[in-house]
Amino acid sequence: MVESVDMKRVESKPMIDFALSLQGQIPGLVVTNTGELGSNPEIRIRGNSSLRKGNTTNEPLYVLDGQVISADVFYNLNPSDIKSMKVLKDAAACALYGVKAANGVLEISSQRGYNGTKTVNYSANIGITTRGRRGVKMMKSAEKLELERLLQNPETPGYRYSADYYNKYYSTDPNLETLIAEGEEILNTLRNTDTDWFEELLRTNVYHSHNLSLKGGNGETSYYISGNYAYQGGRIEGNDKRRMGVRLNLDHKLGTKGYLMMSVNGGFSKTKTPNGTKNDPTSLVYELNPYETKSGSLWSYPGQTYYELTHQYSAESSDKNAGASVNISLNPIEGLNISAVAGLDFVLGESNQFTPSTAYSETHSGVPEYARGIYTKYKNTTINRTSNIRLTYNRQFGKKHDLTIGCNMDYYRTDTDSELMRGYGVGTLNTAAAINQSLQGTRQPYVSAPRDKTAQLGFGGVAGYTFDGTYDVYATLKADASSVLPRDKRWNRAWAIGTGLTPTKYKMLANLKWLSYLNLKFSYGQTANLNGVSTSQTVASFQYSTSSYENCRPLDFVTLYNKDLVPEQNITSDIGLSAEFFKRITLDINLYSRKTKQALLDVPIPSSTGYTVLKRNIGVLLNKGIEMGINFKILDSANWRMTVGANIAYNENKVLDLYYTDKIYTYEESLVPDYEIGKSYDMLYGPESLGIDPMTGYPVFRDGNGGEKQASSTLKKEDIVALGHLTPPYTGSIRLSSAYKSLEFDADFYYVLGGVQRYNYSYVRNRDTATKNAVAGQTEKMWFRQGDEHKTYWTPFYTSAIAEENIALYPNSRTVGSSNYLKLSMLSVRYRIPSGWMKKNAPFVRYATIGLQGSNLHVWTKYNESDPESGQQAGTVQPVYTFNVNLTF
Repeated sequence: MVESVDMKRVESKPMIDFALSLQGQIPGLVVTNTGELGSNPEIRIRGNSSLRKGNTTNEPLYVLDGQVISADVFYNLNPSDIKSMKVLKDAAACALYGVKAANGVLEISSQRGYNGTKTVNYSANIGITTRGRRGVKMMKSAEKLELERLLQNPETPGYRYSADYYNKYYSTDPNLETLIAEGEEILNTLRNTDTDWFEELLRTNVYHSHNLSLKGGNGETSYYISGNYAYQGGRIEGNDKRRMGVRLNLDHKLGTKGYLMMSVNGGFSKTKTPNGTKNDPTSLVYELNPYETKSGSLWSYPGQTYYELTHQYSAESSDKNAGASVNISLNPIEGLNISAVAGLDFVLGESNQFTPSTAYSETHSGVPEYARGIYTKYKNTTINRTSNIRLTYNRQFGKKHDLTIGCNMDYYRTDTDSELMRGYGVGTLNTAAAINQSLQGTRQPYVSAPRDKTAQLGFGGVAGYTFDGTYDVYATLKADASSVLPRDKRWNRAWAIGTGLTPTKYKMLANLKWLSYLNLKFSYGQTANLNGVSTSQTVASFQYSTSSYENCRPLDFVTLYNKDLVPEQNITSDIGLSAEFFKRITLDINLYSRKTKQALLDVPIPSSTGYTVLKRNIGVLLNKGIEMGINFKILDSANWRMTVGANIAYNENKVLDLYYTDKIYTYEESLVPDYEIGKSYDMLYGPESLGIDPMTGYPVFRDGNGGEKQASSTLKKEDIVALGHLTPPYTGSIRLSSAYKSLEFDADFYYVLGGVQRYNYSYVRNRDTATKNAVAGQTEKMWFRQGDEHKTYWTPFYTSAIAEENIALYPNSRTVGSSNYLKLSMLSVRYRIPSGWMKKNAPFVRYATIGLQGSNLHVWTKYNESDPESGQQAGTVQPVYTFNVNLTF
């Protein structure tokens, strides 16, 4: 099953992250934003193929002009340099690339030159980015001060200057009435200040991208040269991303028997962020009080200034990449094609992370001042080498028979070289030179430099036969050897068979007006999967210990290896239907099933071994679903054109078997299973809540026997139930394209259904956290005293350690929300300036188009927090509005 991406629509989205612009383009290709600007997205084809989580294990293989490229290079591709992109989903397509392609393939072809007059093209998008969705509405000053009075925390002004406070602590003071009056005056001053920190902290910013290309050639040689630059500012100070790239493609005919294709490319990207694991300035939107200002003292962070809060951490990451490939295609005799590809892909990734000694986390860390301040530097070099040779013979005979046979050999090698340096005591200096190398203990400088090398050698064959354009059969077989596995287990097989039928070739159907085309197809096959497995997990690999013994440096295992580990085995079946009605409506339906046997997982082992986990073949995972796409050509005349399209994909993910148990827990004392037979791999677990008890103020849960259990009681494993899917099972898009003469309009909507996210609830305040702002309406929705009924938020007064732990550790049925949403992901209006006007006023311009374009413009959702997609307060994708110009000279 191979589907093509509409690159025109992708180019119409003004987005600096190329991968995110693919969202909704192909059913079954799911692209998810995972956080702030510059964070790597999650890309999946038909769900996770493994129990193991993460991109390394589950993302597809990226191939550019026959050359394997890294994910970092793919994320930063320039869409204007791409001629076509295909998504390979089934076993038949993936078997061509072997064990690397178990998660599907994104096959990309770059722009090439042509035989004709030299053409220069310049295009630009210039505009702004906005703050995005607000999500949680926070309290204004009057409500916040009243909440503080009710919570009775003397560290807050709402209680400290209230009549309640003075009556309690100064009841015998002769100046009591004066104190109350003075306190009320202070409160009135605070009430008159209403800072909207969403507007103050988050900001609009700038977006612009520029592409310049030159292409042309003659009958012998053609060329394509391009350069691009893009910049997008983040919605919070210190967050932005920029990228640039160049490309040169040369094609040369080798007489009448073949051609030579050469490509050279280079790129650079840099991302800056103030967000770290312990610091997120975006969270200040939900913490700073409305009666506070940037220049004033802060009740929410005593002793800290606004500047210090927004400069507690900074990180900068960059990727430099370069690539070169050569493709030779020869046709020595009729029907025989010999093609060879050799390519090199180089990526240098670097990152710096800095936490100054003045950061809140450092000043409150308990370490002496000379040891404060953290500097981390990371560098990783990845080199991918690709080489393959393919021989294909095609023969047509008897006017009805079409036979294709072929064989191939490929070799892939990946070298990685990493360096990590972490030091302390740098103070306020963002440099490794300031590291205090005299420190010992937990703040001793740390250095590591792991290297890894993997290689894959494969041999394959393919055969296909078509009779009269009606019946198709094909088969492919691939044998791969991977250096990741021990010598006696290196070879793995991938194979697939398939068949197709085109009934509209029958005479009785050929002349039907309502049915223009009908094709049925089926494929079945098996592919091994070793993604995310390293040599040290299958073969004994050693590293020097960080400690010494008797003045000697002992060697440790890099990780505990498993000599019995075998690759995961993906068994895939596909049934597809493609049809066209009245030459206006196209319909595509695919049903698939992908069963992953010998699924790998890092499972807990007794710590007495000296290790805590071991990678083992642990079970069977099933992904099955349906993908549908429909396009309706409503108008198609000389002046008017209109097309409406939609697609939907459903993926059901289920654990079918765990070889040694029915549930897996990270620790013996864990209540929530990591995996459970019959459930999805990413199921969210927790107790079922029956509401807030009017007498205790804490939730009441349903226990494993169907009865009631107070939150103050210890939860047991049988009290935990599945609350929903973190990954929505339904995804899809709706597309509209219309044109009237030289005016064009396009709109894309993207939607997801059936998922849940846990509410953060960090903005719900109790007595101890009352110094920070709270969600609007908490005063009315919170339990304060016995008899309060139908409340949303539990008691703010700490009365039960067990209840507080149960609420903090586990989501429940009332602290999760539907993550369904509908997003206006793209809007484009373009106008092609009449050629007559151009000849008269700008004769040096052949074609010119101007327009307005936008991406991620609005989200409709019932999810109450910031971002239903990433589940993060800081994760919302910024809306982008641009003016577009496209000139051809």
